[in-house]
Amino acid sequence: MRYILPVFIISQLINAQVLINEYSAANYSDFQDNFNEYEDWFEIFNSGNEPFDLNGYYLSDKSNNLTKYQINTPVVINNQDHLTIFASGRNTINGNNIHTNFKIHQTKGNEWIILTAPDGTTVIDSVFVKPCLVNQSRGRKIDGTNEWGVFTNPSPNNINSNAL
Repeated sequence: MRYILPVFIISQLINAQVLINEYSAANYSDFQDNFNEYEDWFEIFNSGNEPFDLNGYYLSDKSNNLTKYQINTPVVINNQDHLTIFASGRNTINGNNIHTNFKIHQTKGNEWIILTAPDGTTVIDSVFVKPCLVNQSRGRKIDGTNEWGVFTNPSPNNINSNAL
């Protein structure tokens, strides 16, 4: 099952309106959350032409547990806009400040960031967490495209540009 997930994800990515766009698993002093902490984070991008409500969708860091965290309140991402989600372990939602019940670790070797549909089985998008240097991120070189790069100046909630 672990090896089927990436193939399935590629087929889903073609039709996805919302995508995992950027992440940092090494946010030590760059981007603060609403608690004034430096938590690891990932960004969702709405590549569509309409607003998208994440209510009912799931997030996870494990390919064998797609329903680890459910967004259980309306969280709308406007078209062509971004939403940063904190992987803090706090398990809270306050407006668009979302803190998952899990953290992402770049050194464990088996961490994913996975977005799953409300049915709990359809993976909308996922990315395997690769190591980042301190205060750097990995993301799509251009919002919504398939080519990934490293950002020495991460851009949570903003357009991705200047990737290495």
